[in-house]
Amino acid sequence: MTVLDNIPTRLTNTERDQLHAQLERDGFVVLPRKLPSDLMAAVLDAIDRISAAERQKDRRVQSVKVANCVDLDRAFRRLMLYEPALQLAYDAFGPMFHLNQSNFISRVKEADQDAARKDFAASIDWHADGPRPGLFPRVDGVMGLHYLKFGYFLTDLTHVGGGALQVIRGTHRHDELDGKKRGFIVNDYANDLVEFTVEAGSVVAFHQALWHAAMPNQSDVERKNVYISYCPTWMRPLDREFPTEADLAGLSPEERWLLGEPRPALRWWLPQGDDATRMNRFAPDPA
Repeated sequence: MTVLDNIPTRLTNTERDQLHAQLERDGFVVLPRKLPSDLMAAVLDAIDRISAAERQKDRRVQSVKVANCVDLDRAFRRLMLYEPALQLAYDAFGPMFHLNQSNFISRVKEADQDAARKDFAASIDWHADGPRPGLFPRVDGVMGLHYLKFGYFLTDLTHVGGGALQVIRGTHRHDELDGKKRGFIVNDYANDLVEFTVEAGSVVAFHQALWHAAMPNQSDVERKNVYISYCPTWMRPLDREFPTEADLAGLSPEERWLLGEPRPALRWWLPQGDDATRMNRFAPDPA
């Protein structure tokens, strides 16, 4: 069992079953335990260092969004290996899954809310993530789970106006915004609107087709979070190229697998050797 801060992070089989059922029903779950403080501190330090460098390069930069962050600092790769997330990814996809996407966002207070809405790093309006639901096949009218996304919220969001993640429950089973991209009125869905005004260290997992948004940060608290998602190995990553052997030097077998170690094309679909067992640590516990 993985233990950080003397707090067990591994999900029990019962917790996994409950979370998986809620994910299928609602399109999202909040994990039952927060991130360990040492992991949070390492990730926050990396975000602050990289954000400061981005702002130093361009004084006009305020809110910072950086893609493929797992390649920038060891702390993000530790987060990529967060055990409860990989347990849920295993439950969703089986052993043949890998990293789909990673990014972090550090969002300052936006005095000009109209400008903030035009800044993708500062806020993002209602949408469902790709693959675009209207362009890919559905099964029984529903867009399948192509990747499972985890939001790690590293600063407190229990105050008002912090730009917290919002979702609309159950909309992973709808067309994107019900086809109302121009006439979409969020109040029509008020009964299913959920805003994650959560404490620092909270983790939210959600289906890529769930409608979600993040409004501008109107508070004095700089909002810092990381998104990491996983998908089946037959899907290529969203924001990175596959690494070379040199890129993977010194990494663990699980890191190599998640990052997409070089292998023949057919093995992304049909596992051989230890391909189907590499991630077995994240399988359900024996009965």
